[in-house]
Amino acid sequence: MAMTRTLRHPDGKLRLRRVEWGDLVRVDFMAWLEDGSLFDSSLYNEPLEFIAGEESVMPGINHLVIGMTVGESRTQLLPPDLAFGLYRSDLCYRVKRRWLKSYHIVPAIGLEVAILKKDRTVMHMIVTELDREQVTLDANHKLAGKNIMVQLDLLEINAPTDREIPGTILGEPRN
Repeated sequence: MAMTRTLRHPDGKLRLRRVEWGDLVRVDFMAWLEDGSLFDSSLYNEPLEFIAGEESVMPGINHLVIGMTVGESRTQLLPPDLAFGLYRSDLCYRVKRRWLKSYHIVPAIGLEVAILKKDRTVMHMIVTELDREQVTLDANHKLAGKNIMVQLDLLEINAPTDREIPGTILGEPRN
């Protein structure tokens, strides 16, 4: 259940317009894990700007922002399927160690590797296991399978424009 509190807009007026799908919104945000560790916040970055309903943010962020008014704050625990996705074992790959060596990559636990796929897209993976012959690469987001607590403070609601919207929530889009 989302917690909601309504604040006055900086100009002192209450705003009645509520966010709808397709609105351009600007929010301050904080995101942390269930253990309380903060892993991203607009306190360290610019406020987040996105079009409500588009895939540039986690699905849970879209659901949370809909219906908000300027000055309102909401906090909610997002389950994995509304955050960075469920952990998928089919995104773990065992490859021969010599295959990585052919690309001048020396595998080590925790090493991030970017692989160019046949369709010319890049898949980011992390080395999670290795032995003398093989290496396990994990393509899941590092926060896949985790519950994420998010707080949004709505700063602005605008009609969308034709310009490109910069940024994505928490540094990168979901795969």
